Amino acid sequence: MKILTIVILVAIALFLLLPILSGTASIPQDMSASEIGDFISGYVHYWIAALRRIF
Repeated sequence: MKILTIVILVAIALFLLLPILSGTASIPQDMSASEIGDFISGYVHYWIAALRRIF
């Protein structure tokens, strides 16, 4: 059960960190709507491109 928990935590960390580490999703400097929108947009574009390459 402990290994499953670790695997799940690593998968969640990769899901959240891969777009940031690749430079597609930049960390917002402030909490303005445009900064958060750019951050979310970077995540969405990263995962759409990744899924297109996979499939």
